[in-house]
Amino acid sequence: MAINAFQAALFGLFACLASLPGMGGTTIGNYTLGRPLVAGLIVGIIMGDMQTGILVGAAIQVVYIALVTPGGTVSADVRAVSYIGIPLAILAIKNSGIDPASAEAAGMAASLGAAVGTLGTVLFYGTATINLVWQGMGWKWLEKGDLHKLYLVNNVLPWIGHIVC
Repeated sequence: MAINAFQAALFGLFACLASLPGMGGTTIGNYTLGRPLVAGLIVGIIMGDMQTGILVGAAIQVVYIALVTPGGTVSADVRAVSYIGIPLAILAIKNSGIDPASAEAAGMAASLGAAVGTLGTVLFYGTATINLVWQGMGWKWLEKGDLHKLYLVNNVLPWIGHIVC
């Protein structure tokens, strides 16, 4: 089993969609698409093994079920866990010949999820740093009275940071 470029692009797209406020606010984006249980279903469909996707998503969801981000701090980026960690865990489980419903598979999924969640935190702050550039542009446009360009700062330009990271 392997992940092709098209599947990887779909995972990246869903990770972006899960983090954008334009996806029905945080309810549809962050608190639905961005959660491991839902992402496990999506990743499983994309990879052609929905059952393993759901099992891996459930195993990882247990670890991150109470994750909150007070004041915007991020201890682990659940979207990275969901759309990078779950596909990697499915690959590891399938290629190792482990039963996806076993405790060993759940442990492997949780450990891969934790490692990728830490990486995701770095990517989260990378995205935030890139988005500071757009905010600077927005302030300049505001000072010039170009209010119609502020739409770009809020709804268009942040996609660049999300896609890059």
